[in-house]
Amino acid sequence: MTATPPASPLPFEALERVYDQLAAAIDQAGDAHEALFLTKLVMVMAHRAGAGLDMEAAIATALENLGVPAQTLSPSGTPSS
Repeated sequence: MTATPPASPLPFEALERVYDQLAAAIDQAGDAHEALFLTKLVMVMAHRAGAGLDMEAAIATALENLGVPAQTLSPSGTPSS
């Protein structure tokens, strides 16, 4: 089996398009389904990214500047105490 090379970051213009598409999809899902939609989107993207995805690092990055305390995740993905 051949290893997949790491993906390079998106150029800023492409990232802006992703933001616009995501905002439109969140609006389409509606307030009642926003969290479920975002969870499903992350699961689809994690599945497509495969084993090379560092989900713990991605979660930590997404939590930055939200005003919530950082927690270390256990190997099962649950917060450890």
